[in-house]
Amino acid sequence: MSEGINLALLPPLDVVKQVDHEAIIADVVARAGLENASPSDPAFRVTLANTYREVLLRQDANEQALGLTLAYATGPELDHIGATYYQHPDGAPVLRLPGEENDAYRTRLQKSPEGLSVAGPDGAYEYHARSAHPDVKGVAVDSPAPVEVVLSILSHSGTGEPPQSVLDAVTAYIKPFRPMTDQVSVVGATVLPYRVTAAIYLKAGPDPELVRQAAEARLLAYLVAQHKLAGRVVESGAHAALTLEGVEEVRLTAWEDVIATKQQAPYCTGVTVSIGGLV
Repeated sequence: MSEGINLALLPPLDVVKQVDHEAIIADVVARAGLENASPSDPAFRVTLANTYREVLLRQDANEQALGLTLAYATGPELDHIGATYYQHPDGAPVLRLPGEENDAYRTRLQKSPEGLSVAGPDGAYEYHARSAHPDVKGVAVDSPAPVEVVLSILSHSGTGEPPQSVLDAVTAYIKPFRPMTDQVSVVGATVLPYRVTAAIYLKAGPDPELVRQAAEARLLAYLVAQHKLAGRVVESGAHAALTLEGVEEVRLTAWEDVIATKQQAPYCTGVTVSIGGLV
């Protein structure tokens, strides 16, 4: 199963070239021939105000341009892109599902061209399963035998195990799009529960608790990102998440890497990050 390119991680898009404020000031001063480039000169003060507005306009132009791209659009801008440029096989626009978050909708739009296929490829099954219900977070497609297709569904809710209502919705939605020879089964993904217990050793500082809270927040973000099909929660990743300014050493208790297959997803049932001491 290929996740494709995460568009949000592409390099920032600059439609209008960003120029340092000081460089713009120097250019205007040179072109205007201002002899007294200091705040005591009223003309220079006007120049400072105008050049600052130019910086703001350049940034605003870039932000408006980003709102027109699939990689960066959010909210109504993303809705407009989906309704205008993406279609279901029946020609209807790909609209946001009720409660669907921006990232999930963006992923579905990115995969929607594969849904136009009539041959039943992995990408088409994944797209239609995601379109069936807003609670579908991930889809793994397997064919263990000829004409047999198994879809493993990961849910946004709870541990990731989808309720039967979601599985039924996917089954019903997939039916008219599957090749007639395919026998499709829809099952829940297997969730792999685990806990993380860590101790961090800190430099002496004004408030070690602030460092501990920041390290815990980074660890939680890493663990949430790995709650996906074929997720990998590994020791090096936990160390990297917990190591920030002020942390000299990280020790994990009873650690075991969680390496999920494409039909499985890691799920953290609890996190404990304590201060082991000062070094």
